[in-house]
Amino acid sequence: MRKGFYLALIIIYILFISKDMILGIFRTDDKIIYTNTDYYKEEYEKLNKLLEIDNSKYNLIYTKLILRDIYEFYDTITINKGSKSGVKKGNIVVNNEGLIGIVGEVNYNYSKVELLTNAKINLSVKINDAYGILTSEAPKLIVKNIKGNKDLKIGDKVYTSGLTETLEGVLVGEVVNVLKDDLGLEYKIEVKPAANFLNLKYLGVSI
Repeated sequence: MRKGFYLALIIIYILFISKDMILGIFRTDDKIIYTNTDYYKEEYEKLNKLLEIDNSKYNLIYTKLILRDIYEFYDTITINKGSKSGVKKGNIVVNNEGLIGIVGEVNYNYSKVELLTNAKINLSVKINDAYGILTSEAPKLIVKNIKGNKDLKIGDKVYTSGLTETLEGVLVGEVVNVLKDDLGLEYKIEVKPAANFLNLKYLGVSI
């Protein structure tokens, strides 16, 4: 899988550095028809960012978003890897920024991923020494049922806890608001996701 990824990266890079030659191929009445040469640069940069991930921790295979329904934009995405590539339900999906979601449905050649912003998500997370359950209250991510050390503040990082089958220590986001009930007993933590869910394309699945 990794060899194929590197091959795609090399091809895009070659196309990028050859952009000046590509521009001169097509002419009409001596006027150059320009192609979008920035496309190859952007594709190369997006692919290259995946290599920033420590793969010794994740055991990633690389994949691409192939479908995103506008009516379920913040709920699910479809990727072009399935059971044929070793993907299983419950696998995490990441990019270089952090956690994207959890594989919810697996087919032979493709899988559906439940994004962190999906209302179905119930993810065990850790903030410092405190543990809680992350859910989505669109458009916000919320951590409830906080257990352990409750000295939480804005800017604290939120990671997967490892208390379930989900891989431990994957960056989810950071705390942007800390709320308490009237008695000061129950915490409700608002989290900003580490990943930009508006700009998803190349991803990694931890198998």
